[in-house]
Amino acid sequence: MAKVIFKLLTLLVTMQLSCAMAPFKRPGMLPAISRGGARPGLDPTCLAKAFGTACMGQGVLNVLAPSIETPYGGEEINECNAKIIRRLGLCVLNIGFFFYCLLFKGYNLRVSASLNALMWVAETISSLLNSQSETIGPSKASDIIMLAFTAPVAYSGLNDLLWFGTAFKACSILTIASSLSCISPSLGVKLWELKNDDEFTPGFVSICGAAMGTLGTLMGSLAWGVDPLTSAGYTCAAASVLDLKAFFFTPEVDKIGHNKTLLAMWPIFGAVTAASVLL
Repeated sequence: MAKVIFKLLTLLVTMQLSCAMAPFKRPGMLPAISRGGARPGLDPTCLAKAFGTACMGQGVLNVLAPSIETPYGGEEINECNAKIIRRLGLCVLNIGFFFYCLLFKGYNLRVSASLNALMWVAETISSLLNSQSETIGPSKASDIIMLAFTAPVAYSGLNDLLWFGTAFKACSILTIASSLSCISPSLGVKLWELKNDDEFTPGFVSICGAAMGTLGTLMGSLAWGVDPLTSAGYTCAAASVLDLKAFFFTPEVDKIGHNKTLLAMWPIFGAVTAASVLL
């Protein structure tokens, strides 16, 4: 019950704060904010900021306290599932951080992409140094591949190198490809070579795959030159579809026992935001 109340309050408070800050956006920061939105009363920028802020809150929660996702059956989260939840949290946090840097602050894409990439560099190096591939997974090869794609983004972005765009596009393609686990959780468990998994692992892998697909949509849109607000709209649309698939049409997720009413808020929030921005 405490988890449900916390998430509800987070969504409500962040929406209020984002709407309050909308009038203070910088002129010319977003080339697409002149659109009227799906309905006259819905400000696309305000909704996009609210969605991004909610993602940051949820991401921080998953990264710092993965045990909060304890299945309602009462079983403890094992180390393998805790790591999946942390990486799920990193994906969601990355989405929120992109929104914050680009929509709230108007930072250069290189800054937000580099800092997000550094989070993954730190995560994968920690996994490799602690030999987690031998105990809980993912495999060492998976971590090395992730490091090989994220480290160039961080390095080229922070040093303002010309090949940043190429590195960022390659990383976005890898991120989108990682969403395959949302469609086939059991395949995701095998590809990641997870160890010490249990009956809840495929469900967490599916949700993580949905987050990877959403993040990949955002990264791909930005990498190929779409403006930040329109990219946010595409991201929210992807989040709505992928979350709907993971939460309500994946039997493996049903085993976790999440509150379906609370989960429904994410695809609805994403659909409303996407419609406001894109229509």
